[in-house]
Amino acid sequence: MASGTYAIVEQVRVEHVDDKNVSFSTRARLSGLDDDFPRKTFTCATSEVWTAPIAGAPAPVAMAPGEVGNLYLSRAGWATKTVDGYKIYSATGEPIFKYPDAAAAPRMVSSLSVIPSRIIVRGMLEGHTQLVEIDLLGADAAQAQDIVWRGSDDIELRLTERGARHLHLRAGVKTAKLWPTKITVAGAPSVAPTTSGEVNLLDGELAAPIQHLEFAVHGAPVELALTQDGFAAFHVVPGLEHAPRRHENPHHG
Repeated sequence: MASGTYAIVEQVRVEHVDDKNVSFSTRARLSGLDDDFPRKTFTCATSEVWTAPIAGAPAPVAMAPGEVGNLYLSRAGWATKTVDGYKIYSATGEPIFKYPDAAAAPRMVSSLSVIPSRIIVRGMLEGHTQLVEIDLLGADAAQAQDIVWRGSDDIELRLTERGARHLHLRAGVKTAKLWPTKITVAGAPSVAPTTSGEVNLLDGELAAPIQHLEFAVHGAPVELALTQDGFAAFHVVPGLEHAPRRHENPHHG
């Protein structure tokens, strides 16, 4: 394999592997609009995948069905498209081909506690193609939520009866799986409650690729894993509440 000619695809799910090809599902893009990032399955030659560890870079995903993690692809691998024209999503717009030689230093990501005023989730319900939107602090959402976003799987929302009706789900449904295209959190940081801001947690420049939104009641503080730019969106500086931790983000350094 040539050096310095691979770029990372964050948080793919390996669907199939054989001695010739690998299939994986991940975010895709077509027009570049905020809502045009569906999950798609791509297939490329295994020869276009870098599988060895790279010093200072995120570990590559294991080549086995069901495994989730980072995939290193060559230019030919990144050129893969679906039959309907979708390309592999890149948080930087265009992939940066720097591996395995120029491993990026981990980007600083810290946890910020935010008192939310709204948490708007937009996306497609499992089995549907129409976009829906729900405020997790509104009457359509249950008081308690426990949502994990890893970039390759649906998230699960807890609903009220009213929420199920508004989403046109059958009576009695209490949860719904949804592929998010945008998760907007607005509110005030706990350390500076007189300021306010908002971030889209699916924006790789503002937030880490893995997020965990958990709260017991509407309005309870939530922990966001944000970059320095994400902190700036709330007008605070990393380190005010929690010590920064190193996070493997390959796009900067």
